[in-house]
Amino acid sequence: MKILLGQLSPKLGDIKGNLEKIHAAVDQAGEIDLAIFPELFLTGYYLKDMVFKLAMTPNEDPHLEKLRKIAEEKDIGIVTGFPEKSSSGYIYNSLIAVQASGEEIIYRKRHLPTFSVFDECRWFKPHSGSLKTWKLNNIGIGFGICYDAFFPEIFRAYSLMGAKILIIISASPDFSIPLFEKLCQTRALENTCLLLWVNQVGNYDGIGFGGGSMVVSPLGEILAKCPRLKEDLKLVEIDLDEVERVRYSRPLLRDVKREDAEQLLEAYLNREP
Repeated sequence: MKILLGQLSPKLGDIKGNLEKIHAAVDQAGEIDLAIFPELFLTGYYLKDMVFKLAMTPNEDPHLEKLRKIAEEKDIGIVTGFPEKSSSGYIYNSLIAVQASGEEIIYRKRHLPTFSVFDECRWFKPHSGSLKTWKLNNIGIGFGICYDAFFPEIFRAYSLMGAKILIIISASPDFSIPLFEKLCQTRALENTCLLLWVNQVGNYDGIGFGGGSMVVSPLGEILAKCPRLKEDLKLVEIDLDEVERVRYSRPLLRDVKREDAEQLLEAYLNREP
């Protein structure tokens, strides 16, 4: 499977311009199966109050329809982040995955950072619904958005659902890149999945987003990496047979025990409020 890591800097508030960047990137990439772009890429991350104006309703928004047409035109899958307006009036920090076949999925960020330079709970609602995998070329894919990477339960669930690829999109500042390198390697190894992490770059209101996007093998080895702090379009060919080989030689999923999960749930229920 040929993948494009679209480590780009979005134009803040310019949805049309950011769609044009996606279109230009997939044009330049040539024959690929999947293109991945960062967290909230369609609008830019550091929106503040602009999020109320720019949030999109998936079934009605013309910009998301344009994204679907790009995927159909190029016969590829596209993954990117956007602010989603729900029918109940909430706004989610969401990811949409579309493909030429019309099969799409929306993943909503479950863990919102409200510390350091982040204040996402002011703008977004954390999601707590069921996890679902997305199929591209009959391959199961699971998703996370940025801070979600710190919560391993999400990705273990995806692997038990049959996912072979994990995709995490981010708007992570430069000082967090060493943490994400460790997290991505760990999430890939403990679930024997290929992991694709795509991070934003650019400077907004004094915050520098760090780049460093990467592809990690099912054994936790970094197979490809983008540079820090600058835009990059990285083409990577991944070997999905490697997942099967590693799961045979390192049968972590075979050895997962339900009793461990039950103990984890019990610990959650009994922890101090």
